[in-house]
Amino acid sequence: MCKFVTLLVIYLVSEVILAFIFSAIAQLYYKEIANKGKGIDFKSVLKGIFERVFLAVSLINNLPHALTFFSALKLATRLKHDEPDKEHNKFNDYYLVGNLASVLVAIIYSWLYLNFDTIELFRRICG
Repeated sequence: MCKFVTLLVIYLVSEVILAFIFSAIAQLYYKEIANKGKGIDFKSVLKGIFERVFLAVSLINNLPHALTFFSALKLATRLKHDEPDKEHNKFNDYYLVGNLASVLVAIIYSWLYLNFDTIELFRRICG
């Protein structure tokens, strides 16, 4: 039970922090996408949470091919042609970095889950 509660707290706190970070970055680099510059786009936040949960659960269950599947889905939903403008290129950079960061966070979640018992801090918390 302690493992579940500890990881849930880490997950919730990190997702709130990530929502603010990603929203701030989106507003800096591509204001039109980030809820027209008016704050946090909760639809994007929920999509990001779902993506990270999908990836973390897949990795925890030893399904690394989910990373390939995820990448193919993201690419297929992002492919656009005939948009050579600077704003589009700026958004592509933001999109790529955001997805890489999201995958990295999912890998960290799965690593924390799989190595919970070997991490000294967690052993102290859970006794």
